[in-house]
Amino acid sequence: MTKSKFENQEKSNHEHLVDTKMTRKYLAFSPSETVERIEDVLDFKAREFETIGYVYAIDENGILVGVASLKQILQSKHGTQLKEIMNTNVISLKQHEHQERAVYVALKHGLKVIPVVDSEHRLLGVVTQKSILSIFHHEFRKNLFRTSGIKHVKEIESMDTPVFSLVKVRFPSLFIGMIGGLIAASIVTNFEHVLTSYIALASFIPVIVYLTDAIGTQSQTLVVRLLAMEPGFPISKYVLREIKIGIILGFIFAAMLFVAEIVGWQQIKLGIVVGMAVFFSMIFQAFFSTYLSIVLSRMKKDPAIASGPIATIISDVTTIAMYFAIAMMILQIF
Repeated sequence: MTKSKFENQEKSNHEHLVDTKMTRKYLAFSPSETVERIEDVLDFKAREFETIGYVYAIDENGILVGVASLKQILQSKHGTQLKEIMNTNVISLKQHEHQERAVYVALKHGLKVIPVVDSEHRLLGVVTQKSILSIFHHEFRKNLFRTSGIKHVKEIESMDTPVFSLVKVRFPSLFIGMIGGLIAASIVTNFEHVLTSYIALASFIPVIVYLTDAIGTQSQTLVVRLLAMEPGFPISKYVLREIKIGIILGFIFAAMLFVAEIVGWQQIKLGIVVGMAVFFSMIFQAFFSTYLSIVLSRMKKDPAIASGPIATIISDVTTIAMYFAIAMMILQIF
């Protein structure tokens, strides 16, 4: 990578941090400051601030120690000190965090403005409601396109973009999907002799692939949301929980498909194959999708890309391979 490209990438990454979205035009006072003094500042300097919904309390070192709403200020007596009415449990964002977290924190805690602090918990600025809405709009569009394998959002949104440029943007994920499809087709071909003897096996491929894709997408969506909202959550405990969910859902759908096969096709061996394939595939995908998102996050990559075509094709290939492997094993036993 050339120096200019590296610098452009660094600039692009920096543009998506909360540092660039915050303002320093906010209300901050010493905890010992009185309501009367705060109201005087509001009377004469309100227009100088971008947000006045919250009043922040900082000590002599600039460390954020509390927050009070404007409503609390106006409802308190003039002689009341800020420390008497402030909330010391302040929800904040860390400096250099990705801007997407501002949206999750705002939605989770019902905040209109979020303070940004450094590693020493010094108040650096605040992200206003306007910025939060702008971030939400940007991140929603970005994630929506990424789930379709499209990364360059700005290019595809302009009517002036040449057709060839749009083809270049959309081609990579489709090409990877084609390669994955060919791998899946080769797996099916290698088990042609099994399909010849049990043609009904092919009938269940769509439903098995759908169920595993669906549980994988659910697991990815939930863990990506949690990674943004609670980065410090216990990973091993969460992964274990997803595996348990996969076991329960896998058992339920395995039982239902087994009954459906017995009623519709009257082949017990095939019912066992389908049931076992669904059971183990759903467990594996619940684990794989969750763990893949966590690994990407630890590698400082956007875990949202895990829900795109690449993860889907991996799910399809592993599901089909597992399906026919189980079919071979069960049919040989019986």
